[in-house]
Amino acid sequence: MKISILDDPKNKILKAVSNFDLNSFIPGGWLDYGPPRMVTGYGDGSLYTDKGERYGFHYRETAWAASIPFSNTTAVVKTKAIPKSFLKTGILESVRDSLREYGASVDDHTATGLWCNYYSSRNHRISPHRDNEDYYEKNYAKEPLFVSLTLYEDGSDSLENLARFQIRVKEEWQTIPLPHLSILVMSGNIEHRVLESVKSKPFRKRYNITFRTPVRMSVDIIKNYRFFSNFGRYYRKPYLIYLPERENKKLDKLKDSYNKLGKIVYKYNLKLDRNILLETIGKDYNISRPRGTTTNMALYILLRNLKDF
Repeated sequence: MKISILDDPKNKILKAVSNFDLNSFIPGGWLDYGPPRMVTGYGDGSLYTDKGERYGFHYRETAWAASIPFSNTTAVVKTKAIPKSFLKTGILESVRDSLREYGASVDDHTATGLWCNYYSSRNHRISPHRDNEDYYEKNYAKEPLFVSLTLYEDGSDSLENLARFQIRVKEEWQTIPLPHLSILVMSGNIEHRVLESVKSKPFRKRYNITFRTPVRMSVDIIKNYRFFSNFGRYYRKPYLIYLPERENKKLDKLKDSYNKLGKIVYKYNLKLDRNILLETIGKDYNISRPRGTTTNMALYILLRNLKDF
């Protein structure tokens, strides 16, 4: 783990991030979860030079099972590229330089997925977890690395009332100070969490952006697709949800949860053979047998992306 501080006296990075399209009330895997903070996600499979120039293949849509209890439903999300105003600050080169200094392998697909959190209330938090899913590239000593950028809305470099970010070391939780403009490089195998702000102390609103690296398309396109599809359940609003043709009252809970996000289009699942879908994709790409969260409809959306590009 390594922490460094960016030099940005005019807070150009903070100004760019303040314009991110943040979401709330995203249902999450269990529908009633809803991240206790505001969120958004960026990245569509595009490659980026250190200077932020975008090129190559990208997904127009991604898809993921809409809910853990309803594994036969699929939420479809329109992807969003990393905002140009953010890239113009030089942030991507700074992030990659921090990884290079750590000893990680870096190229134009490094750190092309952004998970963004906005802690705007003192009770906002993140539960203990690791970021070591199999769709992250293991870019250092067979470990997945991510880079975490912290920005306080007040733009101050004060070391008072910092976020309560903690990592677990053996059986104990240790608090890691994260000042304004700090960049933290950390292994996804480390368990970490963010606690609620202490009520007796002033609360500072905070943005946190984590830069993550997907498994390469050439290595496993389904894992690459799953990486960017993860946004659809936790970080971005879907515009379309596929449902089983035989609806039942239990699906009303799913609809009620997603309808809080605004207008959602509902369609019925197509009759698709999973083996044929995988065989078709596998003719041109390396693939793994996907988990259930990558539904038949999600595989169909992947195929549609590949044909449209």
